[in-house]
Amino acid sequence: MEGQPILARYQTQRDDQSCRCELCPRHCVIKPEASGFCLHRYNQDGQLFAAQYGEVAALAIDPIEKKPLYHFHPGSDIVSVGANGCNLACKFCQNWHLSCGHAQTRPLSPEELAATADRQGSIGIAFTYNEPLIWFEYILDTAALLKPRNLAVVLVTNGYLETEPFDELLPWIDAMNIDVKGDDRFYRELTGGRLAPVRRNVEAAHRAGVHVEVTNLLITGENDDEASVRDLVDWLASVSPDIPLHFSRYFPQHKFHAPQTPVASLERAAAIAREKLNFVFLGNVQLAHGSDTVCPHCGQTVIDRRGYLTNRRQLQPGGKCGHCGAQLKIID
Repeated sequence: MEGQPILARYQTQRDDQSCRCELCPRHCVIKPEASGFCLHRYNQDGQLFAAQYGEVAALAIDPIEKKPLYHFHPGSDIVSVGANGCNLACKFCQNWHLSCGHAQTRPLSPEELAATADRQGSIGIAFTYNEPLIWFEYILDTAALLKPRNLAVVLVTNGYLETEPFDELLPWIDAMNIDVKGDDRFYRELTGGRLAPVRRNVEAAHRAGVHVEVTNLLITGENDDEASVRDLVDWLASVSPDIPLHFSRYFPQHKFHAPQTPVASLERAAAIAREKLNFVFLGNVQLAHGSDTVCPHCGQTVIDRRGYLTNRRQLQPGGKCGHCGAQLKIID
């Protein structure tokens, strides 16, 4: 990007010219002329700067269902943008070429990105593909341009951010899909993170009125047992039974070689989840009715999906069921 480098938010400067990053729970201590784990914080002369500000590695127009967001303007398209880097180290990462910083980038200012959404007739911008929360300053600056245009700001995120910056971001965000990957053992051993900050941020986003959906990548032998699934479902139901839960099929990637998730494991997890949650979906797999939205009041299909093809069969204006008239938690 041209012009002055962007000073990074949430940092503590230290006497030895190193800086402690306070953006996410990793709290990297970054020495001069070095970058933090996520690649988005660089220490120059004892201050942290947003090293990847506006450096775009991927830009596309996607169906909103690809995020996946099934109950946020279903059937719409959204401009989707991502960068390099991540603040977790998932051994099973499905987008490791981006999270590890291997993709070529090009600069794109917030003004240019907002104009792209305008030109494409998009409902807004989805920050996705890699971990967007580490693009903190760029998201805030872009969101300030999107809101006056009535364009949505969407995050597809691991939710791994400290409380203060996450809460600062919430008023600017319209919708999030947040990965909740497993229990705390799973996080510590397979991602290098912890579960508690992620659950806290799901709860905070829901309380703030952000549209929230949750994804769980179901990994063979790691988080697909009944106890793990019930723990996730019980917690999410305590937040709200109307939050959509997406169980996604895992395939071997990056540093992890467990067999792909058996279809039976996905179906078993969905059956458990439907005991307490109103909207449960199966992703990364083609199963009849696995992606359909069914009205929890009358049991009729409101939206059916085949891949990314969305048929708003009985979705009425305002997110109502066309069969029984019930008000559903769908932003339309």
